[in-house]
Amino acid sequence: MLAQIAPLITRGVVDNTTPGYVELRLWGIDEGEPIDILLTGNCLPDIAGCRVSFTNKCPLPHPGKEHPVLKGLREDTRATRAGDMTLSRRLPEQDNRRAITNVLSLEFFLVPETRVLIEMSSFAFEISLPQWKMSWAEANAQMFLNMEALRAHVEWNMEHFDGPGMADLRRTDFPPCEWDKRLNHAEAAMAIFPTIREKYRYQLNGYNSLAYVMGRHDILAQKAAEDEAQMPPDPQETAREWEVVDFVEPAYAAEVKRALHHPLFMETSHLTSIVHQTLLSKPQQNPAVEEFVNDYAGLVSHILATILLTRQKEFSLELACKRIAILILRVQALAGRGSKLMSESAARLLQEAAAALLSRLEDFDTRLRRR
Repeated sequence: MLAQIAPLITRGVVDNTTPGYVELRLWGIDEGEPIDILLTGNCLPDIAGCRVSFTNKCPLPHPGKEHPVLKGLREDTRATRAGDMTLSRRLPEQDNRRAITNVLSLEFFLVPETRVLIEMSSFAFEISLPQWKMSWAEANAQMFLNMEALRAHVEWNMEHFDGPGMADLRRTDFPPCEWDKRLNHAEAAMAIFPTIREKYRYQLNGYNSLAYVMGRHDILAQKAAEDEAQMPPDPQETAREWEVVDFVEPAYAAEVKRALHHPLFMETSHLTSIVHQTLLSKPQQNPAVEEFVNDYAGLVSHILATILLTRQKEFSLELACKRIAILILRVQALAGRGSKLMSESAARLLQEAAAALLSRLEDFDTRLRRR
């Protein structure tokens, strides 16, 4: 979980004059009591040992009452530790993406699950002289500790993540298989990845840091081998967008990649494209749409997991057929629910695609039983 609270903060003080601790005091837009947080760790070298006062030039207006996020921070008693805290995070300017500017960036963790981030490009600040000096070795150690804290945050959130498929297993009697857990792990990585990529996107060697924090030891091993062979880095590899299979554990990635091209999943993808175009292409405030989309996402996850289950050398035919029978019923039910949320023409396309998917599922079941 990432909480980006910069718009809620009007001013603050960061005090790292005592080595090993950062005292953070924040004033919110609701003009309530200041938020006092004692963090273990140190700031990065540019403000280590200093006391920094800052003012946000672009806060949100007063909400008229105590803001729930700020209220939560005032009452939170979890252990806290500092992440990267600096006045010189380098990011592209909003008005000119080719220009780089310094940004105030205060990252800290409410152990274990919450990462809090305050980033401001429009701010005023005053800084004291340092009360102690951070050595080169101490700076490297602090940056590594911050990366470890972020990695622990990622691991905790991935371990406790309930994607649509896993959430469905917890609230229904749908028969589970091991692939449900593996795909849930991939969904967890996909959910948290954008915030981690954004942190390291403009950093030197940021791709290596991204791979480390995301637990991609295969990428780090490949990079080490390339360095040992004195091979230049592939700019296309480091710049490309990660695909679904990049979030699957390496041992299962090849099998998942093949399953994504299975005729049954290709038919599912056609239905997904209709759902996306009709219900997800525009912002929705309808709880019925949100519930339908979550249930549909669970259906897609279960279909992919069932395909993967049946591609194992040994598997329970009874389990696979039971899953398929329930999936057939769910496709029928979701097609009926979805049609009520769409226009008449879109509903007709949905029904046609659902009928094609049902035919694929029935054919899939017949082939399995023949085996």
